[in-house]
Amino acid sequence: MAENEFIINTPRREDIQGIAGAITEFTEAYKEAEKAKNQDLHFTKSWEGFKKLCQTGAVSRFFAVGDQLECQYNGKDLVWDIVHIGDKEDGSKYVIIQTHNCLDDTMPFDEREAIFKAPAELPAGTYHFKMPLTGVTDTNWTDPKKSGWSKTWQFTTTKAVPKGGIITFESTAEYDVDIATRKIVTRAAPESDANIETLSLTEGTAGTDLATLGTVNHAQRVCYGYNRWRDSDIRQWLNSDAEAGKWWSQRNDFDTRITTMYGAAGFMHGLDEDFRAVITKSKITTNTNKITEDGSNDTTYDYFFLPTMKNLNAGDQDSANPEDTVIWDYYQKFRQDGKTGENSERDPNRLKGKSTGGYLWWWERSPNAGNAYYVRYVSPDAGGEGVANWGHNAYHWRGVAPACRIN
Repeated sequence: MAENEFIINTPRREDIQGIAGAITEFTEAYKEAEKAKNQDLHFTKSWEGFKKLCQTGAVSRFFAVGDQLECQYNGKDLVWDIVHIGDKEDGSKYVIIQTHNCLDDTMPFDEREAIFKAPAELPAGTYHFKMPLTGVTDTNWTDPKKSGWSKTWQFTTTKAVPKGGIITFESTAEYDVDIATRKIVTRAAPESDANIETLSLTEGTAGTDLATLGTVNHAQRVCYGYNRWRDSDIRQWLNSDAEAGKWWSQRNDFDTRITTMYGAAGFMHGLDEDFRAVITKSKITTNTNKITEDGSNDTTYDYFFLPTMKNLNAGDQDSANPEDTVIWDYYQKFRQDGKTGENSERDPNRLKGKSTGGYLWWWERSPNAGNAYYVRYVSPDAGGEGVANWGHNAYHWRGVAPACRIN
C-alpha cells in the first residue's frame, strides 16, 4: 500500500439488509410499545412484541420491575410480576417474571420415595433390609431407642416382584413412629397404583439381605421425599406440556409417582401458546444436599423454575458454593409497602396468596443441605412478613409461584 493511501471498507449488500431489518424490527416494537403505553393497554397483548423489546435492549424504556403482565392459564387470567431486568453481553436484555400469587393448587416438592427397586426379579421368599442413614448425626434418626429407621426389618412375600418393581411403605411413616406398625407394599413398577401384596414388617435379619441384590434407599428420602430440584416432581410438572395422566416419569431408581397430582395436566399444557412461544429455557444452578449428595451444584435447563434463597435476597445457604449470584430486583429494590432499598430477611414483599385469598407457605427450589428431605420455603409469620424459612418435608403440599425468563 502506498504511503498515505486511504481505503474505505463499504458494507456488503447482505450486511446492509441485516442492519435495515434490525432497525425495522426495533422501530415496529418501539411503536407498538408506545401505542400500548399511551392507550393504557397491557402490553402482553403481544408477547412476541415484548420479546422483541428484550432482544433490542429497549424493554426497560417501557417496563420496570414491579410492572404486571397477564396471560391465560386454563382459561383464567394469570398475573405475572416483572421481578428482574438484566443485561446480556450482546446489549440485549433478559426479563425474569414470576407469578404475583401462588397457583391455586398446592403441590408437593417431591413424593416419598421407595425403599428398593428390583434390578432383577425377586422370587417369593423372606428378605430383610436396613435403610442407610449416611451423614445423619441427629439421634432422633440414629438411636434405635428413639427411632426404628436405624433398625433391620424383615418381611416375607408370597408373590414375585418383577424386574423394575418396587418395595415401598403403604402410607406415610414419620421418623418418630413405630415402624413395626407400618406395612409395606410391592408394586410391579414405580408408576403403578396397584399393589402386588401388602406385607407386615418385623424386626430381624432372616432371609436375603436386599443390599446384596441392589441398593436400599436412604431412610430420610423414604420417609419424607427428596430435596433435589433436578429430580423433583415439581420441576417435572412445571416443565411439562403433557395432558393429564401423562406428565410423570421416573428420574431415579427410587422415584414413586404422586397419584393425587398425576391426574392434572402439566403446567405448560394450560398456558397460552403465544406466551409459551416466548419463554426461554434457562440454565439453572441449584445446590444439592450434603447427606446423599456431596453438596455440589446441579445444572438444569428449565422453562419454569422456583426461586433460590439468593433470588429472594435471603442470602446464600452455602457462601462457598452459591447457587445463583443474582438477587432479583423485585426483592431488593421494589417493595409492596412503597419503601425502597434492600430487603431484610423478613419482608412483606415475599407474601404470596392465591386467587381465593389468604397467604400460603410456598416453595423455593433450594434444599436445606443438612439433610436429604428439607426444602426451603417462604412462610407468612405471625407478624405478616414473608420469611425465607429453613425448610419443610419435600412430600408436604405447599404453594407454587413459578418464574421464567424472556430474552
